[in-house]
Amino acid sequence: TLIFLGSSAIRQKVENWSVGNLVENIEKSVYFAVKNDLKVTFATEDTMRTHPKRLEKFYLAAIDCGVETICLTDTVGSATPTGVFNIVEFMRNLLTVRGLSNIKIHFHGHMDRGLGVWNSIAALSAGANRVDGSILGIGERCGNTPNSF
Repeated sequence: TLIFLGSSAIRQKVENWSVGNLVENIEKSVYFAVKNDLKVTFATEDTMRTHPKRLEKFYLAAIDCGVETICLTDTVGSATPTGVFNIVEFMRNLLTVRGLSNIKIHFHGHMDRGLGVWNSIAALSAGANRVDGSILGIGERCGNTPNSF
């Protein structure tokens, strides 16, 4: 089961969402799913353009409620391999320091700038356990990362 949260500051401003409300929504959603024996992956929309401190709050709230896998997303395909490496490494280190190295990290990228494959390789190099791909890169806008790499 995937629980997906809009997390970028842009969405928060436009939708008038507070960080507190988002954390509360995460807790309610994840707790409900876990209580009903669902394995949950938690993802944030636009991870790559969300401040790491906000990501920390969102992902730790989900993990505290029973999430076993987190997904970091390059929703609009704006990331570079260095940026992807840095955010995956940040999350991997955050989890390790807190004794949560059992939490799986996966990465979901897009091809808007043609960097989806490179970004996926960077994610794996930084400690991601899995990367998403699609057949022939079929997906929204310029496509998802093709799984042919």
